[in-house]
Amino acid sequence: MALPALSFEDLFEAYKHFCYIFGKSFDKNPNRDIMKLIYQADLEMTPGMFTSLWIVTSVLSGLLMLILSSLLLVLPQSPVHIESPFIYILLITLIGVGASAIGFPFYLQNEIENKKRDIDKQIPYSLAFMSILSSSGATPLEIIRRISREDYGQISKEFRKVLFKVNILGEDIVTAMNGLVHNTPSELFRDICVDLTNIIYGGGGLKSYLETKSKELMSIRRQTYTEFVESLGIFGELYLGGVVMTLTLAILGIVISGSLGISFGSFKPKDLFNALIYLLIPIINVVFLQMLSVKYSTTP
Repeated sequence: MALPALSFEDLFEAYKHFCYIFGKSFDKNPNRDIMKLIYQADLEMTPGMFTSLWIVTSVLSGLLMLILSSLLLVLPQSPVHIESPFIYILLITLIGVGASAIGFPFYLQNEIENKKRDIDKQIPYSLAFMSILSSSGATPLEIIRRISREDYGQISKEFRKVLFKVNILGEDIVTAMNGLVHNTPSELFRDICVDLTNIIYGGGGLKSYLETKSKELMSIRRQTYTEFVESLGIFGELYLGGVVMTLTLAILGIVISGSLGISFGSFKPKDLFNALIYLLIPIINVVFLQMLSVKYSTTP
């Protein structure tokens, strides 16, 4: 009988359970900072699960890079022949471990930053809609409930958390809003939530506040578009003038040194050329693309 095909989600869940075997003890005394970051990133896992994934994946990545680099550089029938390959094997292994070790917190911060940008992007439009609802006589709780049903990205998700605490956990609206204030990654949204909480607690002034704030944020939004275009031009000039020109000069310098018979200590020009072409240039491009991805993943 044929075995059922496993999807990527099933395999990932099985891998998480395997990693959690080594990380159950982390949940006995969870790290508060990691808990807050996971909550802000909306990841459905415990701090122990995240920590165990982090450690086990880093170790497995190092072992995988060690095996692959050994097969590539040591075996007689390997396509690449380099003198003193053990230094390169150690370097590639450390790169594999370091990439995984840095990748997990980078992913977590990237998710939080994307969430923050999405909230800041949607705030002017959600406030404009909230001011319309307020003009029709809706109460603050009704406005929050309506926004949670609309498609305002992460703002709708944040308000769904407030409604979950109010409707399911039985908290009052002020306490639930205070929890949102302490956990949202957007400082702008945090300030607005503080103002909304004070208005809910004190009563009155909601309509005028929403109208004034929405107009102010729309003006800020137009300024953000202008800054986006300018910063993108700066990144393009940085890549062409800094990265491409520097790498081109480095390649020319290595080629000329090799033709003149100049060596760089214990490193031959050929080894430096291989390290530059097959190691340094891909890493620089990946890092630069990740920088652009983090900065512009949710911007227009």
